[in-house]
Amino acid sequence: MNLRLDPPPVPPLDPARRAQLRKRVMDKSRPLGHRPARRWIAPAVGAVAVAVVVAGTLVITNRPPADPGVAGPATAATPTGLEVVPDAEATAAFAKSCERGGHLRLGRPLTVVWARRVPGANPKNTEVLMVLKGSGTSGRAACLAPSGASLWERNPSEQWVKLPTQKEGLAGLMSAESAVSAPKPASRMWRLYRVRPEIARIETRLVWKGNASPWQRGYVDSGYAYADNRVDVTVNLNTVRQEVRAYDAQGRLLPLVPR
Repeated sequence: MNLRLDPPPVPPLDPARRAQLRKRVMDKSRPLGHRPARRWIAPAVGAVAVAVVVAGTLVITNRPPADPGVAGPATAATPTGLEVVPDAEATAAFAKSCERGGHLRLGRPLTVVWARRVPGANPKNTEVLMVLKGSGTSGRAACLAPSGASLWERNPSEQWVKLPTQKEGLAGLMSAESAVSAPKPASRMWRLYRVRPEIARIETRLVWKGNASPWQRGYVDSGYAYADNRVDVTVNLNTVRQEVRAYDAQGRLLPLVPR
């Protein structure tokens, strides 16, 4: 289940280094198994390592809230809610930022399944994260605008059209991760989930090589959940993973077995 983030200014790369980074991004972005109807768009940018995937490493934990985990440096804003994006704005952003660059082909009219404003690469800015359905058999797409990270499935997989079971609790849909070393070390992973109605709150953290960021509260909104974790270190994108735990409206920790 991981976009083009807006990295800090970096010195220009020579052609060999740029080609190496692009190869790494595209290798990271390949789906698990042969799904010809899917498309991933993951542009390589300067010295930032970026990957956009649909299926990735997801770790569910049922540790109690008192467990601090392994200490790790982090920068994380406290979420207060997600702003609903009007359908007209979402479809216009999709056509401009995702459909053109990603060569997506959703039949008209479009149905906006879910669209919210989420923090951008710079937390002071926002982007539009959306899930759309095309008419007929043109499938579904997810898009982050204006960054342009997008996913298209002509034949949507089960987690896009069905709720997770009560045992599963949630299912990862799409995520992105990035790591930069200049001008300051920084790494980020965000993830969009489909969640059951009984899940009222989620908390997530990043874990890598014996380190972990603090638990951070995510957003749960209208059957979807969004988690955005950031740390002030450069991590290896092949080893970092996101742990998640979920609670009901009474604050009780829910046992989860992810799809």
